[in-house]
Amino acid sequence: MTTGSPDHESVRVDAATLIVADLDLAQSRRRRHFIPALIVGLIAIVGPMLIIGVRPDLLAQPGWQLALQCVLWLLCLIVFPAIGLGLVFPSRVVRIGLASGAVGLTLLATLGAPASLADDHGHSGVACSLLVTFYAIAVLLMGLISGAFVQRRRVSAVYWIAAGISLTALSAITWQCPDTGVAHVLPSHLAVAAGLMIATSVIGIVAHRRRAKD
Repeated sequence: MTTGSPDHESVRVDAATLIVADLDLAQSRRRRHFIPALIVGLIAIVGPMLIIGVRPDLLAQPGWQLALQCVLWLLCLIVFPAIGLGLVFPSRVVRIGLASGAVGLTLLATLGAPASLADDHGHSGVACSLLVTFYAIAVLLMGLISGAFVQRRRVSAVYWIAAGISLTALSAITWQCPDTGVAHVLPSHLAVAAGLMIATSVIGIVAHRRRAKD
């Protein structure tokens, strides 16, 4: 029975050490992108909310619905961007569960149950659509400037960041607009957020491919 020479074993150990060090460095760089971007994103969201104000019945909502909205904030600000940046690597099953669960969670947190067909407080659908778009653009610009879309080689990472951006905008308008009727929320909140997610994904993919060519 033969064994590798000490020199070969040393080379293997050194290679493993270098790989681990390189991965740690990459993680450190991504954290340096994530934390400042999160702070700037919070400022971009909280600032207008303080100026415009939140919905008067925010805390009067059912406790379970308010809890779901808080979970949605956690997903859009922390979990989805962390997956997109490569700070965490959940299994395929977990990723599928997060993506599918976010859809149902968004509907329940936004509309409640049972959803009202007409609960109009006089808010303009155009105003809400513009506000959702403003929030999404603000967070998108922050993502582009910070290089969030090009931190990982896999294009699929872009979709997690895009989902985080659109859900951030949707969560913000949910805490500002008291209209819960489907006739208002569906076209002015949910449809706009879905369209912005598609647009953000396209922009992110373009940025990602341009970086790959450089």
